[in-house]
Amino acid sequence: MPHSQSDPGSTPSNESSRDVLAVGARLQRYEILSVLGQGSFGVTYRARDTQLDRDVALKEYLPTALAVRESQALVLPRSTKLADEFGLGRQRFVDEGRTLATLHHASAIVRIFDFIEANGTAYIVMELVPGITLQDHLAHGKTLSPAEIDRILWPLLDGLTQVHAAGFLHRDIKPGNIILNGDGYPTLIDFGAARAAMAGRTIAMTTIFTPGYAAAEQFTSARQGPWTDIYGLSATLYHAITGEPPPSAFDRMLDDHYRPLGKQMPAGFAPGLLIGIDAGLAVRAGDRPQSIVDWRPILTQSVSPDSQVTTVLGEARKAAATPPEPVRSAADAPTIQRAAAPAGRARHFRIGLALAAIALAAGGYYIATDGRSPQRAAEPPPRAAETEAAAKAAQAEAQAQAQAQAQAQAEELAKLRAEKEARDKAEAAAKQKADEETHQREAELARQKADQEARQAAAIAAEEARRKAEESERAAAEAGEIGLRLASVDRQHVQVALTALGFDTGGTDGIFGKRTRDMIMAWQRSRNDGATGFLSGKQNQALLQSAAPAITQFDADQRAAAAVSRPSTSAMPTTPTPPAPSPRTASTPPAPVPGSVSQEPPPGALRAGERVLVDDGTCPADQIKEVTGGGNLSTNRTTGPPRSKKCIPRSSVR
Repeated sequence: MPHSQSDPGSTPSNESSRDVLAVGARLQRYEILSVLGQGSFGVTYRARDTQLDRDVALKEYLPTALAVRESQALVLPRSTKLADEFGLGRQRFVDEGRTLATLHHASAIVRIFDFIEANGTAYIVMELVPGITLQDHLAHGKTLSPAEIDRILWPLLDGLTQVHAAGFLHRDIKPGNIILNGDGYPTLIDFGAARAAMAGRTIAMTTIFTPGYAAAEQFTSARQGPWTDIYGLSATLYHAITGEPPPSAFDRMLDDHYRPLGKQMPAGFAPGLLIGIDAGLAVRAGDRPQSIVDWRPILTQSVSPDSQVTTVLGEARKAAATPPEPVRSAADAPTIQRAAAPAGRARHFRIGLALAAIALAAGGYYIATDGRSPQRAAEPPPRAAETEAAAKAAQAEAQAQAQAQAQAQAEELAKLRAEKEARDKAEAAAKQKADEETHQREAELARQKADQEARQAAAIAAEEARRKAEESERAAAEAGEIGLRLASVDRQHVQVALTALGFDTGGTDGIFGKRTRDMIMAWQRSRNDGATGFLSGKQNQALLQSAAPAITQFDADQRAAAAVSRPSTSAMPTTPTPPAPSPRTASTPPAPVPGSVSQEPPPGALRAGERVLVDDGTCPADQIKEVTGGGNLSTNRTTGPPRSKKCIPRSSVR
């Protein structure tokens, strides 16, 4: 199963959904599957390459000290003051991805597939490496054998050589950033802290390191280089061999309790390897190998640790016998920059020469005496006084140089302490300010959200109250109109009046359908009355009065039409007059009922509670049919009691 490839100080994937991209989010051709890890420098996701149908690791540039995720995807600087630094880091992140993508053949280095700029930040798409980290392998004090160390060391040296040649450093080599496959071969991951070596420029991101594996220069503003990665790899090897990491480099600057591997001599390991690790763990950058090329010969030397003393003494004797070459000027110095060597190294060399000269003089003096008596031996040779004076002078100079070196070291340590304290205070102040700005922004967003929710709730409540009021008003108006007991001719008069006033009902059938109700509402709005669609007594009276001429003309037209429809007496054919009926069988046609209709309205034409008198001859002669609309009076819906029909006495409606 692939191991999570995450940031230094990363946390598990149960982070707040606000701080990470949502599962299922798309970045061009990549779909987010899960969160592998989240740290102070960014977030690493497991993603799916939908084109190549493979899982990848996708790292997002999100330094929490500089930026914050403002929405589900967008990343913004925490403040305008941090915008430039955030932008510079993002650009270098992209440049790093572009450069590392060219190293796809580098040994033991994670492969970079792609890099993306989106959501205000940048992303690097890399290989999802299977295996477990060296840190997990070393858990609970476990160690590696010499053969396992060999499988890890040499591929990493090959890969780092190419990375350094491209102008980049890793700066966070540690067991947690080395993944071992099933055969124990390594892959170096997480270049999230890597930055191009820019001489003379210092930015806040250079302070990203892991104590215990970080070199001394990472605690200060001193220049970093390949020797910095050499320290991290040496510390990792030390941990793999001994089962625990070496002391912090900063603590060693103050009081060095480091136990060299050359003295511990763990069984089975080549002396040269142990000496090389000790050399890579030198506190001062100038005392370490300056490149992987310089380091390899030390790691592969076949001498034992004890022979170092013999070699150094031999070189000292040789130097004493042969005058040293003149020191070249700065113009003659090599162009490749290296870390500054300790200032006292040349002085120590001169003191060593002086002490060697004293030893040689003493030996010559002993040979010159050739075992003669003490009295004769006590007589100094002609140059004995000069030799003794030179020895005293050398001793005095050595003491003075030792005091000067001790004072210089004390001053340097004090400077380092002051720099660290100042940096810690500045970082704490910056973090506090960023946290305050974040809290203020979140409080403002919460206030705005609360205000918006309150406005929405008030609007919803107002709309609900308005709707209920309209429904109540409409129900009351409907009940009031039913109480008017408008006959069909009365409804026709309403339709005539509305049409005459410009509210065309589309006919005068005496039935208040949807169009007539809409025109009643429109007329009510024109009077600034409640638009219910039902007429009150006052509204009905006002409507009829405002259109009285039109109603008069309608009634006249109706009478004329009725007269035309009656047959003329003179035009009727002459027929024999039937015999008069007997009083017992004679019947008088019933008188018409005002407002009645001769045909029952179709279904749905009558509203709930609306009544129509139908004189269609289906009831006895002294009765007339009463049809009442069914449904619900308050909602005007058809649900409720059905339409009712009954015959009622004609005398009750006259």
